[in-house]
This record gives sequence, structure tokens and C-alpha cells, in this order.
Amino acid sequence: MTDPLGPTGHPTLDTTAVRLLDAAVPGVPDAGPHDPRLRLLVPHALALLGHIGGPSATDALAVATRLAVALHRTGDYLLAWETARNAADLAQRHLGADHRTVLAARSRAGRALFRLGRYAEAEAALRAIRDAQERLFGADDPDTTDSGYGLQLALANLGRREESVALLRDTVAGRRSALGPAHPLTLRARAGLLEMLPAADVVTEEGGALLTLPSECEHVLGPDHTVTLGARHNHAWALYLLGRFDEADREIRQAAETYERRFGPECPIVLAARQLLSRTRAALGHTEEGIALMTDVVERRDRGLGPERPFTVASRNLLDAYRSGRWRP
Repeated sequence: MTDPLGPTGHPTLDTTAVRLLDAAVPGVPDAGPHDPRLRLLVPHALALLGHIGGPSATDALAVATRLAVALHRTGDYLLAWETARNAADLAQRHLGADHRTVLAARSRAGRALFRLGRYAEAEAALRAIRDAQERLFGADDPDTTDSGYGLQLALANLGRREESVALLRDTVAGRRSALGPAHPLTLRARAGLLEMLPAADVVTEEGGALLTLPSECEHVLGPDHTVTLGARHNHAWALYLLGRFDEADREIRQAAETYERRFGPECPIVLAARQLLSRTRAALGHTEEGIALMTDVVERRDRGLGPERPFTVASRNLLDAYRSGRWRP
């Protein structure tokens, strides 16, 4: 049987095959519910990379990497990792290990490793990729700062919080320099600071401007943009750390409801928001409601991620703390 996007060896047909695949992959992948149609594109993308050469190999790899991003953002982390890793391996034969697009694909594979709970592997991979990108393209290059953003997430989950925050601040500065202050990726990195900084530092960061970031995102991107919603989610966490439980509860409830309406109840980002909502409800004295919310989160993470994943284990530990009466806000 002939692969519909399969081996051509003809430059015009190669270009046409890449264009067909490009049209089938979301142009700007967004967070959302699982989309089984994306999975169907993976064998086509990898088969194309297995046979294509010349200039079209770069374009084919870029599309395959974008497909991995789309899989990642709909919670299909294992397939996102496999797609990005295999695509990079196939393209590297033609393009070389230091090619910008190969490094970007490997960076995306590292980001998926993080989401799979393989933090040490993600840290090692993303550090090596970021070092290569910084050497080749500069510290403020968008590809370098993208790998840096992923690396700081791995560092934070390995307990290396100070390193993570320092790198996140570098990422914010690099994105602001290369992309501008209003770019969604710049705003997203700043939103990360709302989650990562200790409560006292959140108040003073950027002269106090960080705490108004959700309003800034809404003005620039609109109220329903994924970056705006993420900023509101992280802002609710910062308010929770500051002990402003009523405000945090209102904000995270609204974010959780919007997430669920847009992405469905199984989406990882929905579960993260509902976990924070359980904290604010319990902090306000509604412990039984907090237990009910966390019971649902644990069940869904068990099904979606598996019982041994770090996010599932953390959720189960929080639920156990509620039930035992040991938990304190």
C-alpha cells in the first residue's frame, strides 16, 4: 500500500506533501481536549521525514514539531514526546545535530518528558539543548528562551527553586527583548513568575506590576485567550499564598469554569485549576467541598496519567491530608 504522503524523491512532490501535512496540523496549537485526529497524522509526518531530503526536510520537520506541540497541548504527552523525538532523529540525518529546527524538535521532546514526570531526564535534555542554542543563536533568541522556559519548569519540580526563578527571570528578559513586552510568550513567562515566586516577592516584583498582569493580558490578548486564563490561574495561586483566600477562591473558580467549558473536564489544566479551587474552599472552611473536588481530581488523574505519575501522587497526598485533618492552608 502506498503512503498517501509517502516517498517521492521529487522536489515538487515533496513540497506538495509537506503542504498537505501543514494544512492538516493546527496553525497555532492551543490547549484543548484530546483530539484523536491528531494521532492519525503522526505516521504520515514520520513517513514523510523518513523519505524526504533537501530543503523540504526542514519544512517537514517544522510541521512535525508543530504536530507534537498540538499533541502536547491536548494532553497527549507520550505521543508528543515520541513524535518530536523520532522526527528529530529522522531529520538529523539530512540537517545535522546543530540545525535550528532539529534543536527545536528536541526541545519540544524535552518539554513532553517534563509532563511525563521524567524531570531529571527533561532537565538534562533541555539544559544541553539550551546550551547549544545559546552558543549558536544567542541568549535572547526565541528558541533559546523557549528551551529555558521548559528547563525552569523541570528545575522547579526537582526542588531547585532558586535556579528555576533565576532562569525564568532570564526568560522574561530575553522574550521581552526579542519579541516585545506584549507578545503572548512574554506575557506567559511573566505569568510563570506569579506561580513560582514566594508571596513576599510577588508583591514587589516589577514594582508591584506583576499582580496586575491578568488585567494587562486581558487588555492585550482578550479575556478568553489561553495566556490570559493562565495568568488568572497563577494570579489566584499568588493570592492564595498571600492569604487572600476569598479573592483567590473567586478567581480560580471563574478560571476553572472557563477552562472546563473550553477544554472539557479531563484536560490537565482543568484538573490543576480544580486542585487549587479545592485548596481555597478548604482554606475558607469548606473542607468537605475540598475533599469532593480532590477526589474527582485524583480519579481523573489516575485514569489520564496513571497512579504513579508525580502529579497524581501529589494530588493523592493532598486528598489524604484533607481527610486526616493534617492539612493547613
